[in-house]
Amino acid sequence: MLGVLMMLSAAAAPASTCAPTKLAACRDTNQLVMAPAFTAAVRRFIGKRKAAYLYADGDVAEQQIEVLHGPPDEPTRIGALYRFTACRAHSCPEKGAAVLDPAGKIVALAILYSPCATADTRDCNRRDDLVVFMRERDRVQRVEVVANLRAWAVEQAAGSYTGPGQPKVRFGGMQVIDPTVAG
Repeated sequence: MLGVLMMLSAAAAPASTCAPTKLAACRDTNQLVMAPAFTAAVRRFIGKRKAAYLYADGDVAEQQIEVLHGPPDEPTRIGALYRFTACRAHSCPEKGAAVLDPAGKIVALAILYSPCATADTRDCNRRDDLVVFMRERDRVQRVEVVANLRAWAVEQAAGSYTGPGQPKVRFGGMQVIDPTVAG
C-alpha cells in the first residue's frame, strides 16, 4: 500500500520546471526541446533558411529540432554557457547541439551530419560534417564556443559505429554560418 501511495504522489508531483529561463533545472536535452519557448526560439534564431543536412531542401530549424529531439545527453558547461546535445531518433550518427547563455538566450546551434542528403553522396556515411549557426556579432564567445563544438563533433565522429569491414567515420569539416545573413 505504501508503494502505491508513493507512486501516486510521484505522479501527482509537478512537472519539471526546465525551460530556457531555468536551464539549471534541465536534466537533459529532451526536457529543453520539449519546452515550446525553446522550439520557438530555435525558429527565430535560424529563420526560414533551407539546406540539405538531414534531407534535401529541408527547413533548417526543423532539422535542428529533430537532431535535438532524440536520445539526450546531460547538459555540459562552456564557461558560463550551457551546451545541450542529443542525437536524432533512430539515426544517432546525426547529432545536434544548442548553446545557451545563463538567461536562456541561444548563442549557437549546431548539426553534425553525414552528407547523405546532398547531391554528391560519395562520402555518405564515411564522414561527418558540422554546421554551426552563430551570430558574427557574438565575437567574444565565438572562438570558445566554436572550438568546443568542433571538439565535441570530432569526438562524436570518432565514436560513430561502423560495421565490420566498413571504413571508419572521420570528421570532414566545419562551416560556421551567421543566421542573420541571408542564406
